[in-house]
Amino acid sequence: MLSSDGYKIETDSIDDGENFLTNPASPVSFRAVQENEELDTISKLGDLDGGFQCLLDKVKQDLHAAKDVAIFLKKRAAIEEEYGKQMIKLAQTMTESYDKSHAKPSTYGLIWTSFLKVHETIGDQRVKFSADIAEVADDVQIMSKDTEKSRKQVKEIGVRHERNKLDSELSLEKSKQKYDMLSEDWERAILARSSSDSEQIPKKGLFKSSKTPAQLKRQVDESCLKANGALTGYKNQLTTTNATRNDYFTSQLPSDIKTLKSVDDECCTAVQYQLARYAYIFEESLTKDGYALDNDEGRGLRSLTEKIDFIADTADFVKDYSGRAQSLKKDDIPYKEYPLSSVALNVLKPNPVFGVDLTKLMQRDGQEVPMVVVKCAEAIEASGLKTVGLYRISGTSTQIQRLKSIFDRSCASVDLSTEENGSDVNNITSLLKLWFRELPDPLFPQSSYQHFMNAAKIENDRMRVLGLHTIINDLPDAHYATLKYIMRHLDKVQQNQDFNKMTSVNLSTIFGITLLGGDNKVSISSAEDNQRLTDTHWHAKVIQTILENYRLIFEPDEE
Repeated sequence: MLSSDGYKIETDSIDDGENFLTNPASPVSFRAVQENEELDTISKLGDLDGGFQCLLDKVKQDLHAAKDVAIFLKKRAAIEEEYGKQMIKLAQTMTESYDKSHAKPSTYGLIWTSFLKVHETIGDQRVKFSADIAEVADDVQIMSKDTEKSRKQVKEIGVRHERNKLDSELSLEKSKQKYDMLSEDWERAILARSSSDSEQIPKKGLFKSSKTPAQLKRQVDESCLKANGALTGYKNQLTTTNATRNDYFTSQLPSDIKTLKSVDDECCTAVQYQLARYAYIFEESLTKDGYALDNDEGRGLRSLTEKIDFIADTADFVKDYSGRAQSLKKDDIPYKEYPLSSVALNVLKPNPVFGVDLTKLMQRDGQEVPMVVVKCAEAIEASGLKTVGLYRISGTSTQIQRLKSIFDRSCASVDLSTEENGSDVNNITSLLKLWFRELPDPLFPQSSYQHFMNAAKIENDRMRVLGLHTIINDLPDAHYATLKYIMRHLDKVQQNQDFNKMTSVNLSTIFGITLLGGDNKVSISSAEDNQRLTDTHWHAKVIQTILENYRLIFEPDEE
């Protein structure tokens, strides 16, 4: 029998609980029965024409069975490995997704995370199960190769023994033919001499010989001598052939059959052992899965789901929302001014701030940093730096458009600290992002776009910072001043990431396309979609590098 590491072990060494071959009632009697059956099988095959070939076919058939077992286990291992990895990936992805979208934990959130952890554990167990199955399959393959090699060796020995027997029988047949032929010549000579003496025609129809009596006598003597020599050779060869045959049938053939049967027995026993081993591993894996699904520690799926308190979760959710939501205004609806078109507004208020080139805006208003950017940033810093999901959560579309309208009408008169304008900081962050998106030329000008992309792709961190620093210093004054200001603002946001959960990575993802442009492109092919995804990655890399090295790049005088 083959162990899991490929070495031969005795069946009796297996523990009683795992020994599926031993009769627990009478192991000695069982082995005796086995030995008798083996001797009977060897005897039967030795008495049959082609018995050795029959056993060769049996070994070959068992080899195919072993290979089928190995193939099945290999494929089963691949299925289990893929299942386990996909289960782990699914559980981890869902956990990350929930953590990102739920800042405040609830009983459901805690249970859901534990629920997914159970599935991740099951995935880990299936990957381990896959490795164990693959190990069994490897052992079966090794055993198959060894069996195939042993079968070939025994077959060569058996064929050689049989060939020796056949060669001896052929030599006997040749000596017999020679003896018969020379005896027939001797008989002719005797008849020819007898015919000459009696002048009678022999019964075999021989004609009278023209030879003299002396010549006929000499011919009889010579043919007799040859026939006697052939007889001696024939008898010697007969003795040799019978000895060879006796040795073949009584020793060589039984030995070859016994050796070949031993090879077959070892193959069958090993297959049976490995299948039992696989069954044990399978059962153990199912037991572990069952324990993960439900256990005495209360971390099983059923126990976890019973701990969910939706009533408490709803109460906490409403309480949290009430702290942020406005009270309903139940008074009469006030008069609302007619929203004039942009053309009419340009006539009435010729100083819009949205959709105006940065350089023109600086020249027109006499400010390096546009007032709309300053007002929005100051309002956010005054009351919103600790808001969870700052810049990630969108505001209300109607409120954003209203704020845009009053900024375009009279930027200087806008007060974002009022209840009407500043009650929801997400409206202000969305407005600021909208202002950057509507710039005719992005904050990072199109003329410098490729330079920024090339710098972002520099692998060395220090060289990448130096490259971006050089390009930023060459920006137009309005673009440089506004970029410095907005990066100072975002630096303050990331300093409060313990509260708002907005890291430099999160902010860079949001502001990558917003500040470098490209978010309004319409893709017309999968290739352009892929290119857009690639550009988005490098956009974020530019913003992240600048934001993480804000003080090194801009060297602010005050902080």
